[in-house]
Amino acid sequence: MRPLNPDEPTQLGEFRLIAHLGSCGMGRVYLGADPHGRPAAVTVVRAAYAVDLDFRARFAREAALAPRTVGRFAPPLLGHDLSAPVPWTATAYVPGPTLRELVERTGPLPPAAAAVLARGIAEALDTAHGAGAVHRGLTPSTVLVDAHGPRLIDFGVARAVDEARLTRPGEGVGSAAYTAPELLSGGGAAAAGDLFSLGGALLFATTGADPFGEGHPSTLLYRVLREPPSLDGVPGPLRPLVAACLDKLPENRPTAQEVLDHLGGPLPEEPPTAPWLPPRARAAVAAAEESYRSAVGPRAGGPPAPDPWAALAPGARPAPPARTPPRRRGRAVLRVAALLGVAVLLAGAGLFAVAAPAWEAAGGTGAARDCSASGSLAGNLALTGPPQVMFPPDVPLELSFSPDGTVLAVSQVDRVTLWDWEGSRPLARIDNEEATVPPTPAAFSPDGCLLAYGTLHGTAVTDLSTGRAWNVGPEQAVRSVAFSPDGSSLAVGVRSDPGARFLHLYETERWKLTAALPGSGSLGAIQYSPDGTTVAGGEVGGGVAVWRTGAGGLDRLGLVDERARVGADAFDILPDGSGVLLIRSDRVLLVEPQNERVLREFVPDDEDHFLVDVAYSEASGRVFAAMLAPGAGSGSTMAWDYGDAASARLGPDLPRLFPLVLSPDGSRLAGLRADTGDLAVYDTDLSLLGVIGD
Repeated sequence: MRPLNPDEPTQLGEFRLIAHLGSCGMGRVYLGADPHGRPAAVTVVRAAYAVDLDFRARFAREAALAPRTVGRFAPPLLGHDLSAPVPWTATAYVPGPTLRELVERTGPLPPAAAAVLARGIAEALDTAHGAGAVHRGLTPSTVLVDAHGPRLIDFGVARAVDEARLTRPGEGVGSAAYTAPELLSGGGAAAAGDLFSLGGALLFATTGADPFGEGHPSTLLYRVLREPPSLDGVPGPLRPLVAACLDKLPENRPTAQEVLDHLGGPLPEEPPTAPWLPPRARAAVAAAEESYRSAVGPRAGGPPAPDPWAALAPGARPAPPARTPPRRRGRAVLRVAALLGVAVLLAGAGLFAVAAPAWEAAGGTGAARDCSASGSLAGNLALTGPPQVMFPPDVPLELSFSPDGTVLAVSQVDRVTLWDWEGSRPLARIDNEEATVPPTPAAFSPDGCLLAYGTLHGTAVTDLSTGRAWNVGPEQAVRSVAFSPDGSSLAVGVRSDPGARFLHLYETERWKLTAALPGSGSLGAIQYSPDGTTVAGGEVGGGVAVWRTGAGGLDRLGLVDERARVGADAFDILPDGSGVLLIRSDRVLLVEPQNERVLREFVPDDEDHFLVDVAYSEASGRVFAAMLAPGAGSGSTMAWDYGDAASARLGPDLPRLFPLVLSPDGSRLAGLRADTGDLAVYDTDLSLLGVIGD
């Protein structure tokens, strides 16, 4: 937003122009106000369109439909005059950035916010389609985002503009990556095309990437027509919906009403008390509001700035048409069970109340609820007494970070305690009277809402948002557990198995066993590579077994059967699964698992200590190892640069951290400090960030 230049108009029709907002496909856009002070986005129509009689006829036809498309999430068309000396149109002003601007500025939206976005846009499309209108130009640039929700703009305009572009050589329909294949092939605009665009916008909102990548328009056209979209990074609960919307065949896509039905129905009339956007996005929206108020705001003693939501309030719009019963199709991707994660996601965020099936019936990881330190944990998990903050070095414990790194889980033989380590605040305690010795590290589901750990009688799983707990698998000792990065599978390392099948895999919808994989020994630790392609297990007897994802599931890749006699969890796997870091003799080795070829060696400077744990931080490009001196009680933390295996000079008096754990993003280390007996968290320069109990 900028002040008007001297050569720009100050009045168009009844609208007084205040500031320049930007440009769009139709022309220049200004912030204006009607005689009552209500704000409007006023567009000066390009001369090429204004003199085109066919365009005027198309626009008049679409503008006549515009009042029937108005809803909570579609700002109304307030007026237009294409025959004026300076032709113009005006719609209600939305004080917020476009979805594209917001994501490019603040990053992809979390799943709960993206689901709210989808429900708002779907409601706008449902209203329009019920009135016989289509949008045809839905992209991240035609979705505005404010504190109250998404706003789909350009109804009654986009189709007229796109049809005009079709008559001009070299110009295509809308943004190619968001335009349905049938429309690019010359077919007519239909409601299903808007759903294709919705899928693309939702993919962009959750990943920050366009659905068919970047490149020349002709390349994008080919990809839209011939290639599948890239769904990498789309959160698990939303992926089936995005995939269904982006189906090449319009008959396979859901309707807007079906999208709403499966997301839990329309959003509440009154906004929830909790903000729907994450903090950085809220700040960007607030900055847009402040920019608006600064542009129209009062001079000294003047009237207050007009309410930017005046034309968007419920009383300022006609009621949407009555909804007709949904048309049901036989598409498996839109079964209720396939989208239960989205319903739970939204209910957990307090954004609507529906009777979602219980966990007993649905299972699943609930993969988009907020169970971080700032989220909501079940009251029955709260601590009833003072937490333990000092830990003797001879009593075994294990540590693990939540996926977002805000929560540290401390596993002991009789309990798991969750800490907000930044605030040194205990969050929850889960008693476990049947833990294995030593205890298994607690495993968080990708959303941080489920916690799994091994017991003498199977795998215990706790839903942190409800407090409900259940066991997975038969009643036998479990030494290790890990969730797959997409949350669809739980890997369990059993202590014994008649067929030497020590790695069991359970799907997390109904917790059924899907595979039991053979190995050469019981697994004391399991790790997935972050990309989900590889699973590594530290065998109690000393080896590291590695499996790789194949066409039929997991296939055995190799076994690194020589390593130091340290804990089974003293290894790490590279993010792409191509190598395993482990301790052998007096050094850390990077080994290629399929042939045990040593790719790199990391040798400590101090020969008087021996290595007991290792971890790789992709974020810092460093390999960390815990070192101890036999019988002396001394030690330190060693670090090397991964690229050249040179020692990283991090300063004197480095802490002795054992056990050692790295946060999932590789930016934090936590461990038990032997000299003080407390748990501390450091950054990758080994600068102290926090101490539990302080």
